[in-house]
Parts: sequence; C-alpha cells; structure tokens
Amino acid sequence: MNEKVIWDCLLSLVGNVYGTAAIMGNLMAESSLNPQCATGKNKTANYTKDADNGAIDFVNDGVAYGLVQWCFCTRKQGLMDYAKATGRSVGHLQMQLEYLVKEMSENYKTAWKTVQSTNSIRTASDIVMLKYEKPASTSEVAKKKRAYYAQKFYDQFAGSPSPAPSGKKMVRATSQVNIRMTPDKKLAKVGELKKGQELEWIATENGWHKVAVWVSGDYSEVRS
Repeated sequence: MNEKVIWDCLLSLVGNVYGTAAIMGNLMAESSLNPQCATGKNKTANYTKDADNGAIDFVNDGVAYGLVQWCFCTRKQGLMDYAKATGRSVGHLQMQLEYLVKEMSENYKTAWKTVQSTNSIRTASDIVMLKYEKPASTSEVAKKKRAYYAQKFYDQFAGSPSPAPSGKKMVRATSQVNIRMTPDKKLAKVGELKKGQELEWIATENGWHKVAVWVSGDYSEVRS
C-alpha cells in the first residue's frame, strides 16, 4: 500500500516523525493518498496519461490533482516542470513527494520549519493545512479530521525501530544525520534523520547511503 511508502519517503525528507505524520494526515484528507487523484469538471477519463502527453491543458484546466490536490496554475506548472526535469510521470508517487518537499521548503517556509521542528502533531497538522494546503474549509471540524488522520499514521509507523524486513537491509542513523537530495555536503540539506531512525537501504556510493535520498555514511550504518 502507499501508506508505508509515503511514510518512509517523507520521513527521509522531513526528518521529523511528528511533521511527517502531519503532512500525511493532510494528504489523506486531500486525496486519500492517491497520487493520480483528479477532481474537477475538466478532468478526463485518462487524466494522468493525457497530462503526460500534452493532450490537455494541465496547468490551466482548474482540475485539482495529485497527493496535494495541486490546482492553482503556478503550482501545477511547478509540478509538471519537476516531473519533466526528473523524467517521470506527473502522477509518479515519489516524484510528487519530492516536489511537495521542494515546494514547501522553498515557498512555504513557515510550514516547512514547523514540520521539521515541532513535537506536536496537532500544531504541525494545523500549520500544514492553513499555510500550505489552504483548503476551502478551515473549520475546527476540518482541522480535527486532519489531525485525527495524522495521529493514526503516527501511531502506525512511529516508535522504536522494527527489525529489518526479511531479505532487506536498513540504514540506521548512528547519530543525527543530514538528509540531502544528492550525495554532496556542499548542497543544502532537506531534512534530518534522528539517531536510531531507520530507512530501507537502496545503495552505497562513495561514503553515502541512498535511501529515498542520501545520508552520509559517517553518521549512519547499513544493517541486515
């Protein structure tokens, strides 16, 4: 299911379990965690395919799309540009998560700072809702619904590291380690992995471990 994939990817980018849960709770309310969710009168039967091949005016058609339900033209343009730049479909799950973090960290700094630093799920959930998602309804009922989803994801995935899945390797932080989109310490970090937190190992290259992104091998280890 998408839930564990989204949790692992977001945690690797955000570096904070509370903020990760808050983002996921908001995404659940927006799209039920479906990266190809499309809503609006102009959506087509094969909307993602039509967007990828240019058969529709994806940027300006007013259709809310993806995990975040991107709708405003400049935000959809950014999503499409990032998809093309990385050679993936506009409906690709991990691409959308990467773009979410890129967009939030660059353009919605209050929300980004909060999800990286808070230890309150409700605080982070409200900030993501009000400062990043900006839905039509910002009622207390709507806030509680998103915070409820966030708490469920936190309860499901956060806590002590679990044993490595059979046949798989994990990367465990031996101390706090910065998370980067590419294996280069000169580039800005996009998050942090706390000591003891783990993500599934993909590859090791030149002293860096690749998970959904990259962490320095100086502060992490791979275990079976």
